[in-house]
Amino acid sequence: MDSYGSQRLVALAQQLRFYKPPSLSPDEIEEQNIEESAGKVVSQVGFQESATSIVKDPERFRPNRAAVLVCIFEGDAGGFRVILTKRSSKLSTHSGEISLPGGKADESDKDDFETATREAKEEIGLDPSLVNVVTVLEPFLSKHLLRVIPVIGILTNKKAFKPTPNPAEVEAVFDAPLEMFIKDEDRRVEEREWMGEKYLIHFFDYETGNKKYLIWGLTAGILIKAASVVYQRPPAFVEQNPRFKFPKGASNDTKLLSLAQQLRLYKPPDSLNNPTRRQNGIPQSAKPKTAAVLICIFEGNDGDLRVILTERSSRLSSHSGEVSLPGGKREEGDADDVETALREATEEIGLDPSLVDVVTVLEPFMTKYAMTVVPVVGILFDKKAFNPAPNMNEVETVFDVPLEMFLKDENRREQEKEWMGDKYLLHFFDYQSGRKMYTVWAITASILIRAASVVYQRPPAFLEQKPTFWNGNPDKAIDT
Repeated sequence: MDSYGSQRLVALAQQLRFYKPPSLSPDEIEEQNIEESAGKVVSQVGFQESATSIVKDPERFRPNRAAVLVCIFEGDAGGFRVILTKRSSKLSTHSGEISLPGGKADESDKDDFETATREAKEEIGLDPSLVNVVTVLEPFLSKHLLRVIPVIGILTNKKAFKPTPNPAEVEAVFDAPLEMFIKDEDRRVEEREWMGEKYLIHFFDYETGNKKYLIWGLTAGILIKAASVVYQRPPAFVEQNPRFKFPKGASNDTKLLSLAQQLRLYKPPDSLNNPTRRQNGIPQSAKPKTAAVLICIFEGNDGDLRVILTERSSRLSSHSGEVSLPGGKREEGDADDVETALREATEEIGLDPSLVDVVTVLEPFMTKYAMTVVPVVGILFDKKAFNPAPNMNEVETVFDVPLEMFLKDENRREQEKEWMGDKYLLHFFDYQSGRKMYTVWAITASILIRAASVVYQRPPAFLEQKPTFWNGNPDKAIDT
């Protein structure tokens, strides 16, 4: 047997060497030559770039770049299999999710081949000399405008590969049959909408030994394409990729710009839009006081989405020392909830309203004391321009936390409460910053659970069990 391994792998290597991705325009080729850093390759949404209507101006649209390795070998039963990883639960973003080995392009990488094989070696200990790289697929563009290049390699000697996962990044290394990604078995689908376009997102369930894995999002999209190319037939199901347009101003802030576009399309539940029952989401019979808080999101140094919080002054007569979002009661001079939230943020922490791009409001929350709280979501594109100046009469400290933590079941506690005969759960999230430990709970935690669910488009990994004491909208009532 020659160096390629089995005859099936030899034939596959020769077939893939002749594969030609769809032609790119001159502008897209120029864009591909732009070398910028990118994060690890995991996304809820990702599509072939030819399925998108991206801006044809490389000076204004400069997506970050990454590469993943689709490493194929022949299994014991003769079928083609692909190597996958489960991300470490210690990671701040997309922890525990399934991905292909890969990541950002370093300046020293000669090409996408080197990026993919280098990252595979760092993540799972795969020696590049064992991999025969045969082709690349067309680029995929993630929802956050990350250009991902799938590199296909053949592993001819599977026995020579001894997985050594980097525990800081990878929890497990496993393999799955490649053909499963074009079959309509063990597959689920959800219809989503983003930037005005409806599309389908595919979920593949795979069990090996006593372990169950869920492969979806960008990873599933790449593997559907890879399987279609290898087996030379389309999937046995409708993919329905969107044909969305990306923001013309996209540059180094592409992640935040795409998030802003997503949130501008957010629509609260229909029950809140019934004018005969509510005014601004408030039951007319209750006539509660109104307040607004600012959920100010920015991109952290590690590429994660973070939100600004405050620790209330110990001098305050109520809720002293507790963690809250910037915000407060609506004043007569406020034009709307947005103005209330921005004014309060300026007064409390010195946040200049001109730095905040307000993109949406979430459905109102009501406390058990009949206070309606409207969460206003804003994007802080230039975090360095914000120099916190806390009002010492109201705020002790200004800090920030990863938004995704409010969907995770880590560093979380709960208490069962009862009020007016209604049992519900109160959630507590512990977060350490430097030597300081903060606890985010009650209305602030509930609002951030909702905000994170909207931003990341998935429910929390725990049971919320909300109370039902807000008549007419039970799911939004929370304790303070």
